[in-house]
Formats: sequence, C-alpha cells, structure tokens
Amino acid sequence: MPGNAGVIFRLEASMNMRPTSQTPGVGRLEGRVRLREATRADHERLHRQPAFAALAGGTLDLPAYRALLARLYGFHAPLEACVAASAWADRAGLEAVLAPRAKLLREDLSALGADDDALTGLPMACPSIFPDFSNYGRLVGSLYVRAGSTLGGRLLAKALDPLLGEGGETGRSFLSGRGGADAQWRQCCAAIEQAMADGLWDAMLEGATDTFAALEDWMNGGA
Repeated sequence: MPGNAGVIFRLEASMNMRPTSQTPGVGRLEGRVRLREATRADHERLHRQPAFAALAGGTLDLPAYRALLARLYGFHAPLEACVAASAWADRAGLEAVLAPRAKLLREDLSALGADDDALTGLPMACPSIFPDFSNYGRLVGSLYVRAGSTLGGRLLAKALDPLLGEGGETGRSFLSGRGGADAQWRQCCAAIEQAMADGLWDAMLEGATDTFAALEDWMNGGA
C-alpha cells in the first residue's frame, strides 16, 4: 500500500514499545503485542482496501473523502450503540476507551457540507455484523480495533493537507484523534493485558478478527 501503510503498527511501536530494560513490568505488554501480531494480516488487508489506500496516498478528492467519512460513520455509530448496550458499558477503568467518537464523524461531515437530512439518511451497518459482546474478551478485542484505528488516523489525517489545507481539524477531527485518543489507547492496552491475565485470549482474538472482517466488508459495500 502506498503512503502511510501500516501506520497503526508504527505508531504503536513509537508510543508503547520501549526497550525491555526501560519498561517496568514489561510482561504487561505481552497481550497487546500478541494481539497485534495475531491480527497483522487482517490489519494490513484493511489498509489495502481502496478507500483507505487512496486516503493514505493522498489521492482522494473531496466527494470521495466525504463518502469515506459517511461509510465510517455508518460503521462506528451502530458499533458504539452495541458497546453501550453491553453489560460492560459501565465497567470501571473503561471510561476513555468507551467514550463515543462517531459524533466526530458527523461533525466532520457537517463541516464538509452535509446537512441534517443527508446525515439522517446515511446507511447504517446492521448490528448483527458485530461480535457478540456478552463475552468481555470479545468486547476488548473489538475495542482494540476501534482504538487502533483512532491512533493510526493521525498520520492519515496529514495526508489530507492537499485537500483540506495544512494543519487544523476542520473536516478531519475524527482522524486527527480529537477527544482523548491517547488516553483511549492507553486504557485499551490496559484492558487487553487484564483480559489476557483473566484467560480471555481466545475470545479477545475472536472479537478483534470479527471486527476487522466486519469493517472490511462494510467499507467494501457490504450491508
């Protein structure tokens, strides 16, 4: 993939993968590293999805970018609703990672000219495409995909400079990580390690791979 392929993995490395000698309790990173490696193929396949590849390569025009945001909104809004309806929505220590972000996509679309009628009529993913969040491990795996996409979006946001102007968040507040992306990622990593310690690896991996697959299918026009 051209441009910023693999940005989430590189950002993870720069933020979290300090040398072992400098990382107190380095074992706490084992779950995240294992999950990252186990889902590497899913992640890289998603980066090759045409709209994301064009975004990373800086080749999207404004209508195509609006279409990308609309598709992302149609995925993240119902995903967040499913997470909020789960038994884990009020779990202590998940406040940042559960905080809604789909509203930023709606704001971006509005800033780029979409009116209320257009936003209301956007296609929404069917909740059945998401993992069953009755198991906490599946929830954490799905949140890993969500938090990771927020983390990686920062570099993708920079590719929009030729289209939206250099710097600023107008039209790209979701991608730029506005609203506590760093805290969301740190909390997600802690949740992964705890789920790993609790013996939820299989469910966590299932939640991550199912969410990657659902997002890929949705971005490729699935219902």
